[in-house]
Amino acid sequence: MEQEKLPALVNRFVEAHSATSRINQLSRWAGPLCPVTGGLSPPFNAYVTARVKAVATSVGVPIENRANRNFPCKTNLLIVFTTSPQALMDDTRKRHSQMLGFHYAAQAQRLAAFEHPIQAWYMTGTKAEGDTVELDDEFHRLPAGDTHSRLSARLESQFMGVLVVVDANKIVGHQIGAIADDVAMLSLAHASLAKGCSDLPTILDFLNADCQEKTDPPGLTPYDLAYLRGLYSTNPQEYLAAQRSEIGSRILREVATHPLAP
Repeated sequence: MEQEKLPALVNRFVEAHSATSRINQLSRWAGPLCPVTGGLSPPFNAYVTARVKAVATSVGVPIENRANRNFPCKTNLLIVFTTSPQALMDDTRKRHSQMLGFHYAAQAQRLAAFEHPIQAWYMTGTKAEGDTVELDDEFHRLPAGDTHSRLSARLESQFMGVLVVVDANKIVGHQIGAIADDVAMLSLAHASLAKGCSDLPTILDFLNADCQEKTDPPGLTPYDLAYLRGLYSTNPQEYLAAQRSEIGSRILREVATHPLAP
């Protein structure tokens, strides 16, 4: 790879990995993460959950760890493997429409469409500095924030709940490790699942019909991990351009320190 082209490639990589929230910033986990996986055999469910928690810990996401099993943590990340993903999402739209993320009623059916082998939906909230987080929905007004600063509105976007759905029909014959890492990426960052392949290696290209490889990837790429570390080390109150710039700089620093394979 020509090094002079890398900054532009990283910028595109960051944009593709970072869909924006209601307040046009990047969302992330702020409170303890409590994942649960269902739809597979118990050992595989446990493996996926453990892998997501391991990745989360490595990039700076707080994890809920309770020693007393009689009082388990409250699930805020639900990972579901199903042979009927659209039926599941139709039921979610009717019974738990908040899980589709911020939307107006007329948008619900479109948002609930299952179009990828592995897909995620993000329930977000907005938090003003010194206040509690408010759910992002059409019935809640946005917190006022600070309109006097060019650097930050003193608002941040947080994940309040994430639903990851895996089409069990589409993963037959694939390695559970690659599947779990794809789930982890979508669980920890709101990525845009665009058509085409990334210029830089990413787990998000796994199971992408536009760029399927003959063999499964080993897992999250160094670029993916650098992105996640950047996301969880940036100031959550900064405006979008600053957040993306800091994440891109983090990736480039890691490339300079430990050259990443293209």
